[in-house]
Amino acid sequence: MRGLMKTKKGPGNLELADIEEPLPGPGQVLVEVSAAGICGSDVHIKHDTAFYTPPVVLGHEYSGTIVDIGPDVHGLELGDRVVSPATAYCGRCYQCKTGHVNRCTAEAKQILGVSLANGAFAQYLVVPEYIVHKVPHGVSMEEAAVAEPTACVVHTIAECTEITPGDVVVVQGPGTTGLVAVQVAKAMGAGHVIVTGVTADEWRMEIAREVGADTTIDVQKDADAVQRVIDLTDGIGADVVIEASGSGAARRQAFDFVKTTGQIALIGIQGKPTQLDMDLIVTKELRVLGTWGTIPSTWVTTLRMMASKSIDVNPLITHRISLEQWKEGFELMESQKAIKVLFTDLE
Repeated sequence: MRGLMKTKKGPGNLELADIEEPLPGPGQVLVEVSAAGICGSDVHIKHDTAFYTPPVVLGHEYSGTIVDIGPDVHGLELGDRVVSPATAYCGRCYQCKTGHVNRCTAEAKQILGVSLANGAFAQYLVVPEYIVHKVPHGVSMEEAAVAEPTACVVHTIAECTEITPGDVVVVQGPGTTGLVAVQVAKAMGAGHVIVTGVTADEWRMEIAREVGADTTIDVQKDADAVQRVIDLTDGIGADVVIEASGSGAARRQAFDFVKTTGQIALIGIQGKPTQLDMDLIVTKELRVLGTWGTIPSTWVTTLRMMASKSIDVNPLITHRISLEQWKEGFELMESQKAIKVLFTDLE
């Protein structure tokens, strides 16, 4: 079979390579990939600006069907439609034993499409049974392929952030993360969701409104963006700010948007230090949190929300292409002309 592989360290070094079809070992299942999404981290790996251990087939956002089962697998059957997180945790380290499997510290942990385990940019991949979740009825395989980034947002907002019914929530950045955040915040009871972005995000703002945003603000065109948020909240400020862009400027602005005694949740990664006035955390008595990845309960909640249509990822899937068109897919992501690009033909 063919797989989109990062062959060695350095910028580029990405190619479709012939690889052997994998076989499941003990406690593993073989999944035939139905759809796989290009993540921002895949783009960073292409440009050698993120962690990875080559050679490795990329891709960790996927859905597929179980076509073979290794020994000692229980609760899964041939034909099951499945998804999973990217990371296989050890279950033995301090973080795992205290419930933070998303922060597993095992040196040899496998990360699908990143380190020690080939990913989903191929026809087949092998996945440990214990991280697999079944796709519920009513969720298509294309939708399920977006479950991984969706789950990261659910972990941040539904599991770690306090949103009270009626709250005003600002979401910074109308990418995949921000557009899912709009929907999760609404499902948690937010009364008014404001999405901020830059002028180039104008077409994304239309999708933001489609998925539930009440107000959108172009922070480049609107010099009084902070004042607009203040005015929309009767002079108080937003109850919660969700920073989903990874922009240093947005992070700084989050402290202006948020009310005194409010919350800021950081999801976006900038990749370099951000200069912030940390005194504002004290003087405004803020709660500032960061989150990383998911835990098993996140997936249960995420798939239930997707099945009930509390979260609709269909508007986020802007391109469907074959694996042979991988260069076009990465260019769409790099030029920010796409929100979510799915490989839907991986043979």
